[in-house]
Amino acid sequence: MVICNDKQRCTGCSACLSVCPRSAIRIVEDSHGFYRPTIDESKCVECGLCQATCPANGSTSNDLKMGPRRVLAYQASDAERAKSSSGAAFWTLATYVLDSGGIVYGACFDEDFRVVQRRCSSVDDAQACRGSKYSQGFVGSSFTEAYNDLKQGIDVLYSGTPCQVAGLRSFLSNKNFSGRLITVDLICHGTPSNRLFREYIAFLEERSGKRVVEYFHRPKDRGWGVHVEKALLDDGTALYDTIASNTWRDVFYSNNALNSSCYNCAYADVSRVSDFTLADFLGIDRVRDGLNDHKGLSVVMVNSELADHVVAAGVFDPGAIDISLDEVLPGNPMLERPSSPQGNVEAFWMAYEQEGFEGAARFVGAYGFVKSLKTFVKRLINRN
Repeated sequence: MVICNDKQRCTGCSACLSVCPRSAIRIVEDSHGFYRPTIDESKCVECGLCQATCPANGSTSNDLKMGPRRVLAYQASDAERAKSSSGAAFWTLATYVLDSGGIVYGACFDEDFRVVQRRCSSVDDAQACRGSKYSQGFVGSSFTEAYNDLKQGIDVLYSGTPCQVAGLRSFLSNKNFSGRLITVDLICHGTPSNRLFREYIAFLEERSGKRVVEYFHRPKDRGWGVHVEKALLDDGTALYDTIASNTWRDVFYSNNALNSSCYNCAYADVSRVSDFTLADFLGIDRVRDGLNDHKGLSVVMVNSELADHVVAAGVFDPGAIDISLDEVLPGNPMLERPSSPQGNVEAFWMAYEQEGFEGAARFVGAYGFVKSLKTFVKRLINRN
């Protein structure tokens, strides 16, 4: 039994896992750490539900797309933005649902720095879902958990990458429920292997001789719009904007570490699969004066009638203004095209297979002697 007609297009969304009536499917890591379904043939009855539900098969992805109806620039209070990667749009939607007795599903780190979809029933629970997570997330049983909540008449906000939300919507397409489902995706650059990220954490621990206890992608210590990485260590110190701690940023932007499906992403499009699409308003200074206070500004794409109703209820008041999609596009090119690798992807993974994370990092010039050499050359030039 083959689930995804083209394995290179499998996003690891887990819709097949959730829909299987025989529990014959498991999600495992492949040789590079990406999540892939595997079938226990002794349990499979070849009903075809997994194939029919897979968003990567046929035109399912296009059938799910909608909007945008309008586009907003949004910034929450200074206090809320300080805890968020951008303008705190996700947090504003999350607290709106939680305060009304709903449930929020979002991405968080577990104790081993795996990115997992967490069910959150309180504001305290949801705090871990704030901030960017730059590696592939594990959906697990969150689709079926969300469905069970919806069947009980509970409102659900489900936040994830576009491919994860497409998987959820495909899974729910023929199901009845009375709860209100609000879906939120992001303008996604692509998802690197989380195993690679975990090996990066181990790399930091080996170099520092200390344990990493908390990690932040794009913290705002130096303001919004400056991409550095930060690891908090068990002795209270931090690795912040160092050659080692920024290694993940450089591997990420090389685009060599992304899931194979990311290079032909069906969701790199102005038409979206979620009610809301969120992003940083990157490039704001090129199109608008006076909006950037360097504390974080979000783009909020309002893609559905439901999203329109949420906005009309005043959820984003008073921090939102209407903007045009044309103003968003220059700083968010993944609305028009997928990411492209900066080098030979096959050679990148070969370096990883031979030398682990350090080999992969050296391949893209992200660590060690390459960075040190550049710094040394700059110092020589400055002296002269």
